[in-house]
Amino acid sequence: MSSLLKITSESGESSCAPNSRMINIEPSSIVPDKFLGRAAVITLGCAKNRVDSEVMLGSLVRKGFEIVTDPSEAEIVIVNTCSFLESSVKESVDAILEVAELKEKGRCRQIFVAGCLVERYKEELKESLPEVDKFISIDDISHVGDAASSSFESIIERAARPYFLYDDTLPRYLSTKQHTAYVKISEGCNRPCTFCIIPKLRGAMRSREISSVVKEIEDLAKSGVKEVNLIAQDLTSYGLDRKGPRLAELLRAIDASSAMPWVRLLYAYPVGTDEELIRTISELPSITEYYDIPLQHSSESVLKAMKRPIGKFSARKIVNLIKSTSPDIHIRTTFIVGFPGETEKDIQDLEDFVKQGYFTNLGVFKYSPEPGTEAFNLPGQVSEEEKEARYSRIMLAQQQVVTEHLQQYLGSSLEVLIEGTHQDTDLLLSARTRFQAPEIDGEIIINDIAEQCQGVTVGALGEVEVTEIAGYDMVGTLKKIIKR
Repeated sequence: MSSLLKITSESGESSCAPNSRMINIEPSSIVPDKFLGRAAVITLGCAKNRVDSEVMLGSLVRKGFEIVTDPSEAEIVIVNTCSFLESSVKESVDAILEVAELKEKGRCRQIFVAGCLVERYKEELKESLPEVDKFISIDDISHVGDAASSSFESIIERAARPYFLYDDTLPRYLSTKQHTAYVKISEGCNRPCTFCIIPKLRGAMRSREISSVVKEIEDLAKSGVKEVNLIAQDLTSYGLDRKGPRLAELLRAIDASSAMPWVRLLYAYPVGTDEELIRTISELPSITEYYDIPLQHSSESVLKAMKRPIGKFSARKIVNLIKSTSPDIHIRTTFIVGFPGETEKDIQDLEDFVKQGYFTNLGVFKYSPEPGTEAFNLPGQVSEEEKEARYSRIMLAQQQVVTEHLQQYLGSSLEVLIEGTHQDTDLLLSARTRFQAPEIDGEIIINDIAEQCQGVTVGALGEVEVTEIAGYDMVGTLKKIIKR
C-alpha cells in the first residue's frame, strides 16, 4: 500500500480537489457570434434550482458570454433565489444585497434575480430592490441570454404562462463536478401539502417525454458524467399528466441505454411508491439501491394536518412496503418537527420510528410558518425553543442508527465514485457509495491506495475496503479501479 495519495484529472494532470466545473452539453449547432462579457450565477436552494441555473448559463453561453465561478469577476451576476422557507427568503435577499455591493464598487454592471422569490413576491421586488436590473420569471429562464444582451424586457411584468419545462434541446452548462449531474424529469406539483408554497410558484405537475430524458442522460455521459440524480418536486407522479408511461418505465429506458453507470432517485412521494417501482429499482444494474422519499412525519394526526398521505400510504406502511419488497434498498427521508398542533406524543412517535433503523440517511427541518400556505394560520403553533429541542431529539436518534448501520460494512468492499481530494487535506481522498447522494449524505474517506490504483482519476469508479467508521462517514482503502 502507499501512504502518498495521488489523484489525477481526466487529462492525466495532477489535480487538487476539483471546484465546480462548467461542462457545456449544449447542441453543437449553437456557436456564439461574439464575446459579450463574463457572467456568474449564485444558486440558492435545492438541486432543482441548480438545474434552472444551468439552463440560464446555457442561454448566456449561446449569446456569447463567458461563464466564471467568482461573481466579482463578472459583468452580469444572476442570483437564482429560493423562497421555500422564511430563512430562504432572507438568504436570497442578503445574497442580492451582497451582489449590489459588487455593482457599486466592482466590475458588475447588471444584476438579474430569478427563481422562486420572483414568483412569490413579484409585486414588492421592483420597489424594494432598485439595485436589480431585471427580474426573471421561472417560465422565462431560457431567455436570460436575450435579457443580458438587452434584447429582452423585464419578465416580471408579464409572468408568462403556460409553465416552462426544459428538455434536452436547450443549451445547459453544468455547475456540478465533472462526473455528476442532476436531471429534472418533471416540473411543478399537484400535491396539497399545507406547509408548502411550491405548487403556487411552480404550477401544476408536467412531465418530460422519456426520449428527452434518455437523450439528455446520453449527452451527459458523453461529456464525462458518471452519476445522474433524477429530481422533481414529485418523482412518483411522473407520467400522470401525459396519461402515459410512468416512472418505472422511464427507469427501464434509462437502464437500457447503458449510458450512465449510476442513476439515483431523489424526491419521491408516498403515493406512487409501489411494488413495481421498488422491484424495478432493485433489478436494474444502473439504478442505485437508493430511494429518497420525504415522509415529513410518522404521526397520522400530524400527517393529516399536513394533508400528507395516511392509511395505506402512511409512513410506516410505505417503509414496510419498500423493505419487504427489496431489503437492500437504502431509504433517505426528511421530517418536519414543530408543525402546528404537534404534541409530545407525536414527537415521541417520530423518535420511536427513527430508532427502528429504517433510514440510512435522514434530514430534519424545523417547521416555518409561510404566508400563503394553509398551515400558516393553524392553531397550536410551536415555539422556536421547542422546535430546536425536538430537532435535536430526532437527529440524536438518527445518529445512533447511523453508527449501528455503518458497522455492518467494516471489512467489506463497496463500489465508490471518486470525488477528489478531501476538503480538509490533500493527504486523503473523498468518495461516495451508491447509497450516498452528493452534498446531502455522508462519504467514504480514502486514507490508503493499493499500488495498482495509483494515479486514479477524479470521477473514476473504484472498490474500497472499509476499515473504520468516523461519525456519518466511513474510512477505507482503495483496492481496485472498476472499468466500465
